[in-house]
Amino acid sequence: MAPDDRQTPVGLLATQLAAGDESALREAYHRWSRLIHTIARNSLGSAADADDVTQQVFIAAWNSRASLRASDEALPAWLIGICRMKVIDALRARSRGFRNEEAMMSEALDEPVVRNLDGVIDSVVVRDALAALGDPRAQILTMVYLEDKTHDDVARHLSIPLGTVKSHVRRGLERLRSVFEEVDSLV
Repeated sequence: MAPDDRQTPVGLLATQLAAGDESALREAYHRWSRLIHTIARNSLGSAADADDVTQQVFIAAWNSRASLRASDEALPAWLIGICRMKVIDALRARSRGFRNEEAMMSEALDEPVVRNLDGVIDSVVVRDALAALGDPRAQILTMVYLEDKTHDDVARHLSIPLGTVKSHVRRGLERLRSVFEEVDSLV
């Protein structure tokens, strides 16, 4: 409002707003929108979110004007009450958004993406073939080829002679080769 304009008494303004007078809504906005915006900004920490809440408060005030009691204290308290509800709604929406983002990130990290079906099949065949070899041969091949351990490291870790490790590797690879040849002949 311009400085020389006279303000409508709050009780009369509430009565006019409740009756559906758009000029009363406009005046209420000019008088209390900064207060509503400040409350929303302090609660939400964001001027952009406070802008949205302020707009929502006055839209809600217009839409629910029939519930307004006409008195000097009722109108500003009613607007502040609407503001608190809209702030709560904004915080809930923000919380849901964070939970949804966390869930999507969690799913993306937990579920492997299958890009190459042949690679998945090969992985399954290798694991099955290793399991069929039995220990210690499967354990030795796993350590050498999947864990990148040297033959010496494996011998020390399993407390077996180096020559035995090398024999298990050679015989295990021969067995795996024959398994892969069988699989290739089926495909």
